[in-house]
Amino acid sequence: MRWILIAGLCAGAAISSPGFAADYRPVTCAAAAPYVGPPVHAPLPDAVFAVPTVPTTLSADTAAKLDAAFAKARAATGAPAMTAAVSLAGGGNWTRTEATAPSPAPLFYWASTGKAFTAVVVLQLVEEGKLSLDDPLSRWRPDMPNAKAITIRHLLNHTSGLFSGNEDLRLRKQGGPVTPEQDFKVSASHGAMFCPGERWRYSNTGYGLLGRIIEQVDGVPYDVAVRRRIVNRLGLKDLRALAPGEVPADVAPLAPSDPTQKPMILANAYAAGGIIGRPEAMNAFWRGLLTGELLKPETMRGQFATLYPMFDPGTFYGLGVMVFDIPDGDRRILWLGHAGGTPGAGAVAFYAPDRKAFVSVALTGDGSAVATANLLLKALRD
Repeated sequence: MRWILIAGLCAGAAISSPGFAADYRPVTCAAAAPYVGPPVHAPLPDAVFAVPTVPTTLSADTAAKLDAAFAKARAATGAPAMTAAVSLAGGGNWTRTEATAPSPAPLFYWASTGKAFTAVVVLQLVEEGKLSLDDPLSRWRPDMPNAKAITIRHLLNHTSGLFSGNEDLRLRKQGGPVTPEQDFKVSASHGAMFCPGERWRYSNTGYGLLGRIIEQVDGVPYDVAVRRRIVNRLGLKDLRALAPGEVPADVAPLAPSDPTQKPMILANAYAAGGIIGRPEAMNAFWRGLLTGELLKPETMRGQFATLYPMFDPGTFYGLGVMVFDIPDGDRRILWLGHAGGTPGAGAVAFYAPDRKAFVSVALTGDGSAVATANLLLKALRD
């Protein structure tokens, strides 16, 4: 089922691809190359970015349908813990969290949905004139392959060609804490997979490098930059970026279906997906992004200007954002957001223009957060 594939392939710490780069020869490039991959998505119409402010409410009947959809999704996924929130653009909120056993852990891991936070901080620095999307990676990390040809833009949209260090089989087998510097070293040892701009390929290492750039330019640790620039600005509660080496006690534990699979160390994700929190806060983040509270409207729309096809038909990637554009029965799904997952957890957060609603879902286990969110939206439509 395509939804399961989406959730698994947007992993914050693991992607279902071979390690050791045996399927390619490293390339050295003096400059970026023209894109030669599958066609990019057509420009999105202006209407999809129009978030209405007309006051709306959720009726008791609608809330009951959402409750029923949530229960159905949890039974289907077998998730030990699941949380979800639906927020209408003009107001009206529903949320629900369930776990197999009572737990003092109120927060959930959001995996690669956290990449959107990294992108926002980078783009804020661009707006402030402290960065340019055309700045070369060599300005900060000349030790990385093709650093003179790779730009900030390439890192944001996954066209850098850098090998994603988390795909290295030795690093996976090693387990335990992995620092960003270890990840960069592993990535560099594999060499570049293609010239920057030539193709699209997901790279968690690229986002780790963006985290380091944020720290050098902003002068504070990555988690502090996220707190100051996003969490505090929006007045969010129950959401934060993990600090280096942090072992949070307030997060629902990851639950891989394979008993031999060790859950990842959450802080290893760093700027590639180190966000924990509640779904209401994730909805507030996406509302803040799309309504101009975090970025200028033209900057935000620029995130969706060029959308590269991802792993699965109907999914596309911009500058730290995803677009889902997929036929679904008598309608067509169009979501603006981001998904993520790792063995034992999955998450998605987005805005659905047709329903004028923000939806965020996170779960433990290996079920599909994306399919769960779609079920909730169908209940909202009905």
